[in-house]
Amino acid sequence: MSNYIICARNRKGESFGSMPGKVNYLILEDAESDPKPDHIVSEKDFLSSLTSPAELRDVVIFVHGTDYTIGEVLDRHKHIKANLQQQGYAGELISFDWPSNGMPLLYLDDRHDAKMTAMILVKSGITLLAKQQGRGCILNVHAMAHSSGAYIIQESFNDSETTRSTAEVNWTLSQLILFGGDVSSDSLSVTRGESVYRHCNRLTNYYNPHDAVLAISNAKRAGFKNRVGRIGLPSDVPPKAVDVHCGDYYKAHGVNLEVRKGKPSHAWYFYSDVWWKDVYGTLMGNDDRNVIASRVLRDGKLFIQEV
Repeated sequence: MSNYIICARNRKGESFGSMPGKVNYLILEDAESDPKPDHIVSEKDFLSSLTSPAELRDVVIFVHGTDYTIGEVLDRHKHIKANLQQQGYAGELISFDWPSNGMPLLYLDDRHDAKMTAMILVKSGITLLAKQQGRGCILNVHAMAHSSGAYIIQESFNDSETTRSTAEVNWTLSQLILFGGDVSSDSLSVTRGESVYRHCNRLTNYYNPHDAVLAISNAKRAGFKNRVGRIGLPSDVPPKAVDVHCGDYYKAHGVNLEVRKGKPSHAWYFYSDVWWKDVYGTLMGNDDRNVIASRVLRDGKLFIQEV
């Protein structure tokens, strides 16, 4: 099976570096593990391969966080695809690979690179697919963003409204999913998050109050405000925004998961079958937010639960 990556890294010899560069479209087969410039295809061929199944109805774009090499992005991509398919997902997955250094100490450098490349996500990813919708291709386009990937989403949506080439395209995500989101909670209020809410039908935010990576006491985030992936959305959000509290589930079950990349309290989502079941229910949109089987409503809040 094919794996699709939109890469915004620079080319470095026969590989890719950790600096912003020209956007490239990559297709790799399952047996391949090392993304190289040899895997670059044209935009036309990328779209043709992606949309070739006549029955294709859903495409998820995954945006990773900081501290990833491109090889790790491919590993994560395959992991996500396998977990979605296990739940019954029959659509495609695209990973948007922005230049991060694969080194935690370069966190602020990664944030700078994220801001520089954020616009590529909308221009070369989301609106590209939106144009296919206008040509008779029926696609539900979704996005999932982990950690600093939420920052990419936020910056790209904000910039898209001031850039003519994207402002003129009518595009809307069906489902936008944030988990372990590394943006301030108040930046997603109904006023400050206006551009994000304008371009999605539903925003679901999964948060874990025990997320040690997003703690403001963490030395690398001095001066940062409380993160949406740790405390949840602010009180003033539109009806399309949904908060799902994952703290109780993490303490009861998530701490026992084998987390192979990232700090457990921040990356456990990737390794939880229950969380993937909830994500699948969210993407399909067949059930109301309050009746997805992997959730329970308590004291006005939605909590993820063992099914």
